[in-house]
Amino acid sequence: MKAIKIFIFSIVIMFFFGITSYYYKIHIKEIVIKKDVEFKKGESVGEFLDKVGIDQDIFLKVYFKVSGISSEVKAGHYKLDSNYTISEFFQILKEGSFEIVKVTIPEGFTVKQIKKLLISKNMITELEFENILKDIKFPYPTPNNNFEGYFLPETYHFVIGTNSEVIIETILGEFVKQFPVEIYGETVEDKENFYKKIIIASIVEREAVLDEEKPLISSVFYNRIKKGMKLQSDATVNYIFGYEKKRIYYKDLKINSPYNTYKNYGLPPSPIGNPGKLAIEASLNPVRTGYYFFVATYDGTNSHHFTKTYKEHVNYQRKNKNKPK
Repeated sequence: MKAIKIFIFSIVIMFFFGITSYYYKIHIKEIVIKKDVEFKKGESVGEFLDKVGIDQDIFLKVYFKVSGISSEVKAGHYKLDSNYTISEFFQILKEGSFEIVKVTIPEGFTVKQIKKLLISKNMITELEFENILKDIKFPYPTPNNNFEGYFLPETYHFVIGTNSEVIIETILGEFVKQFPVEIYGETVEDKENFYKKIIIASIVEREAVLDEEKPLISSVFYNRIKKGMKLQSDATVNYIFGYEKKRIYYKDLKINSPYNTYKNYGLPPSPIGNPGKLAIEASLNPVRTGYYFFVATYDGTNSHHFTKTYKEHVNYQRKNKNKPK
């Protein structure tokens, strides 16, 4: 009986290991493909993959079987010049022989930075970008036509030559798809509360380096708001400078701006960047802690030390600020 249990347990472990490995290989791991290649009518997908240089291992064969995508690949000419996951690669082949541009919006990027990114890829002009945002319909608050916070950081694929309006609608549409109005903005009050949480999420995104600390940093800001304290976030001050400063000095904290949370109580008037889903989740569902302060650990790990009182906060800095990393 014991041997049977061990055997069943081993099978279960192997099953979950296989599922995890499959998901990683197909949907997460990226491969570099820089090929100008043709998929001819009557040619097998296997032959085409040999041309591209993709190994046809057991995971890929399972993907063929499960998705049935090999029968949907369209013949044609493909110009590939980027990093792709297997699933992304086959989606391109499924859509047909078009030249695809891949755009990755980093977490925390501002609308200005995103505009610059799209312009650099010849996807849009500055005038088009500005005019589209003036006319586009969007369900959440955009005070003074400010769309900061709604360009969801993701990897997007567009056919070269895609209409600039479609590009912007696709990116903003992804935000609405991930955070539907039916759940987060049924009433005007709901939308205003949701917008405040996006503002907090944007601050969390810029303050946190480690994903696992985003819920803790979010809790600090919620605790400070609840107690009527200033947020005192360096990130909000750096936003005033376009994030061009590598370090915020005491003189910078004196600048007069509604985004200076060292001088003003409450939230800044808008998000200070575009937060990713983890930061938004940390803001929508804040964890409960007793923390009111955090500071870099000075050890080069990009982590933070969290404390409940100002005295603990200051003592930690005094003891650790000059320690060798």
